[in-house]
Amino acid sequence: MEYKDRDWLYQKYITEHLGIYQISELTGIPPRTVHSWLIKFEIPRRKGGVEHWSEEQREYRRRWNKEHPEINRMHGKRHSEETKNKMSEARRSKNNSNWKGGLTELVKGIRRSPEFYQWRKGVLKRDNKTCQDCGSKDKVNAHHIKPIIEYPELIFEISNGLTLCEDCHRRHTSWQKSNGGRKIKSKRRI
Repeated sequence: MEYKDRDWLYQKYITEHLGIYQISELTGIPPRTVHSWLIKFEIPRRKGGVEHWSEEQREYRRRWNKEHPEINRMHGKRHSEETKNKMSEARRSKNNSNWKGGLTELVKGIRRSPEFYQWRKGVLKRDNKTCQDCGSKDKVNAHHIKPIIEYPELIFEISNGLTLCEDCHRRHTSWQKSNGGRKIKSKRRI
């Protein structure tokens, strides 16, 4: 676990000038993990790339590639246009893991409607075009407190709107997704 100590990692990488692969061998962890910890500790990385690899690093990569042939079976080859089209078709609409039953088109339609523009205008006017979290007046958006898809009856209710700047809006939206769409905690009371 010495690689989780910033001073130790700095000593090995910067002072002793060991490479990521050498530190990997020392600690018994994958080189990618060493790289991640260098980034986490904000230790400046040296110029990289295959042309700068030591023979030891090249040998490690050769050995790894031989042990994992299934990963590199397309190396140096290209898919035919027919195969590309089949792959693309296989990932469209219902076959895509992100498919939600056509909700994207529904939401796009709602957001382009005149009623939506009136709702947005009403929310921004009510909140004086000021972010209800941080108080910013720059790049403000109207945010639905209760999601459009789950509460279609509240789509155009001004009381279901909240003015947020782009940063706060991004944070609120990701918070909602990670917490199953539960109610957002904000300074404004409804």
